[in-house]
Amino acid sequence: MQTLSWKEKYAGILVLLVSIIFLLLQVASLLSNTSHPYAIQNGAIVIDKNELYSDVRTWSIVVAGMVAGWLLLKGKQFGWVLGVPILLFVTIVLGVKIVEQVPQLKHTYTSLIVPGIILFFFFLALLFLLLPAARKRYRVSKPVVLLTLFLFAALGCIYIFLQ
Repeated sequence: MQTLSWKEKYAGILVLLVSIIFLLLQVASLLSNTSHPYAIQNGAIVIDKNELYSDVRTWSIVVAGMVAGWLLLKGKQFGWVLGVPILLFVTIVLGVKIVEQVPQLKHTYTSLIVPGIILFFFFLALLFLLLPAARKRYRVSKPVVLLTLFLFAALGCIYIFLQ
């Protein structure tokens, strides 16, 4: 087995970090939730459908990200297949959120520096996984790229339709 370069390790660690951040935010949301999306009333379980969909969306990203990061660090092809859509998805969502903030700012753009740097780090990790050396190491072929694009589309649909 070939050893991974620092670029692939960086991308794998970043995917794991994104998953851990999503996990921590989800746990914090569940622990501090005052609206009680899951409750027992008169012996019946009552579930808020919107909260359930939001939880499914978040947990799917957490699980896929944990698996992708771990497999990327192991040098497995399926790690690349899961990791690239997650990095692409997070990069696009973060970029859209930054662009949404620009019209609300008057003349000072200093509040965009930190999100811009974070966006750059995500873009860099995505670029590292798309380099020819990384594609060769993870044995990326056309069917693998098609599967990756399909997973990205599915991730986008989950994010959009499960709100």
